[in-house]
Amino acid sequence: MTSIAVPCPQCKKKLKLRDKSLLGKKARCPNCKHAFILQLPDTAPPTQKSAPKKPAPEIAAPEQSQPEQDQTVAPPAVAAPAQPATPAQPATPAQPATPAQPATPAQPELTQPSQEVPIELAQPVTPTVGTSAKWIPDEPVETPLPASFTPPVEQPSQFPQIDTSASASKKVEPAAPIINTNEPAPVLPGIELGSTDHAGVARLREIRRKNAKRRNVSILVALAAIIVIGVGAFFAWPQVEQTLAVKPTTPPPANSAPANSAPVAALAHQTQEQIPSPTSGEPVRLLYVPAGTRILIHLRPAELWAPGSQGEEFRACLGPVGIWAEQKIKEICLRAPSEIKELTFCLILGSPGAPPEYAAVVRPTEPVKRSELITQFDGQRLDNYSFPVYSGDKHSYMIVDENTYVIGPPGNERAIEMAESREFESSTSPGMESMLKQTDRDRHFTIVFDPDEVRRQQDVLVPEKTHPFLNQFLDWISDDVETVAWSMHLGRDDFYSEFTFRNTTMIRPTKLATNLKEQLDQLPQEMLGGVEKMNPGTVGSRKVIGRFPAMLKAFSLANHQQSGERYAQLISTLPERAAPNLALASLLTWDESTRTDFTAKAKPTRSRGPKLPDLVVDRLKKKMETDFNRMPLEELLAYLADETQTRIILDGGGLKLVGYTQNMRQTMNLGTASALDILQAIFNVENQEQMCLIIDEKAKTATVTSIPQAKKNNLTPFVFPPKK
Repeated sequence: MTSIAVPCPQCKKKLKLRDKSLLGKKARCPNCKHAFILQLPDTAPPTQKSAPKKPAPEIAAPEQSQPEQDQTVAPPAVAAPAQPATPAQPATPAQPATPAQPATPAQPELTQPSQEVPIELAQPVTPTVGTSAKWIPDEPVETPLPASFTPPVEQPSQFPQIDTSASASKKVEPAAPIINTNEPAPVLPGIELGSTDHAGVARLREIRRKNAKRRNVSILVALAAIIVIGVGAFFAWPQVEQTLAVKPTTPPPANSAPANSAPVAALAHQTQEQIPSPTSGEPVRLLYVPAGTRILIHLRPAELWAPGSQGEEFRACLGPVGIWAEQKIKEICLRAPSEIKELTFCLILGSPGAPPEYAAVVRPTEPVKRSELITQFDGQRLDNYSFPVYSGDKHSYMIVDENTYVIGPPGNERAIEMAESREFESSTSPGMESMLKQTDRDRHFTIVFDPDEVRRQQDVLVPEKTHPFLNQFLDWISDDVETVAWSMHLGRDDFYSEFTFRNTTMIRPTKLATNLKEQLDQLPQEMLGGVEKMNPGTVGSRKVIGRFPAMLKAFSLANHQQSGERYAQLISTLPERAAPNLALASLLTWDESTRTDFTAKAKPTRSRGPKLPDLVVDRLKKKMETDFNRMPLEELLAYLADETQTRIILDGGGLKLVGYTQNMRQTMNLGTASALDILQAIFNVENQEQMCLIIDEKAKTATVTSIPQAKKNNLTPFVFPPKK
């Protein structure tokens, strides 16, 4: 049956009838308890033909000033015949439920109600919560009219349009108790309070909105998963590629030659544990300096210039370079290097050909009075800052505190940049910013630079005669490197070196580390070709330069590759004697390279000493100076091989059988001794008795391996002659 909406004349609530036969009966509103005759909004109860004794109750029409909204728009239905309305009377106030009132006079068109029809609130105060669908109207839902819309005039053939523009903020009030009058009625009228929206349509819209939201979330989650998988595959592919490339190791055959152990030794360098850093300081920061730094040098002068320190010997091996550095520090920082705890030197590069600007952040070993510094500064103080900032013709100055002061480029603009970078780091290239995070202020020396900028500005950075050496170094770094950082630390027993390279986006860090390690391994052979073309004037220089390729070989063997996010590293730890030896050999070789014509063919070397013995045993009898302090076994054997002109092989796989490593530290001072005596002393060290020497006169090789490995391969260990 078609549902009908009837308003309460007292509280104006819309009530929905599911049976048109109930029109004309008396009912009580479940909301305000007002009793009235059920009829259409604009239809008044008809009058009797004879004058009534008592006027009929007024049927209040809905007020347009307070429109109400119903969930269901009333469908068209056949209207009752129009009848004259009774005189308007005041609305009866809301009263609680009372006994049945006397019936109104009989009306010819409507059924005379003798008792009130029992009704109940169709929508309870606490709605039933469930998962079933809400009721959807049988007829098509029409678009709700705006609040200011006036209902049209009723047509004879249909019910009037009900205004459904009630405020959404109106709440459903508690339902009235059910009144049971025990009157037999055919069907109780189903009356519901009108809601503020069409329940079925709103529910469908809500479901569609939630489904669309779920679809959007699912799409975002899928895209995030794809991105994570892609990024993970990008960084994990080098390890997968390396795993696919490495074949499972198989035990060597019984008749394999000891020379095959060289690849095993090379593989051990890539699988060793990471070398711990000797320092754990904070990274170097670009504070107090103008923007545009492209070369940064950080050092600890007080420790390097301390009397009797490792730095003193290291500086002595640098020769004129060490003297020049000391003079420059005094000139720029206004005090001796031994009085400076930390010094950060920044080179600010401009256009090609323009001289570079520099800034120095000085941290003295002892607090400095402000008045003492001000007397050394020239220029005019800037009044815009509470701390001292001076702009002079030669330099700009800034006093941070009693432990830090800054000397920078001249000009007001540079002085202002220095003052503004007091709290925030100055801008530089992305590569410099990334590499500075990898630095350590506690190390003795650190340099960070962009190779492209150095190559572009080499005319104003270094003398012209050093350009070939600098270009060869930059070519060795390759175009795959964006920024380079190198730091060293001179320990009491060790010399620590760390190269850090920021890779470009065209190569992975692991691949860059492998390429650089391979290039470093080839460097000694290339250096040997250059050294053969040199002709030093003194015997001492000739001997040191001649050993430089062997030193590079030891340095290459000691380096271990590491990689991280956007950087690759080559880290090595050498005996403390390696630092001054490398410094002296590098200086002499570089100085001799400025006077050498590398385009000419190398002259054949003349044998100045006695002819080498034919037997390997006799070559190992050559005597040499021995003073080793925690030198790795691998480097010590490389030194013996260079001195005796003999191929000495270290069987890393054989040493692993007895728990030995190639980096076992060796400390001994035998004075002048032969290579055989040195090897015998190594084998007699406690916990190293399982090592032995295998000499192959046919292959002209000497192999250091373990006794179990020699027995496994049916090799006879060399028996050392008894000491006299």
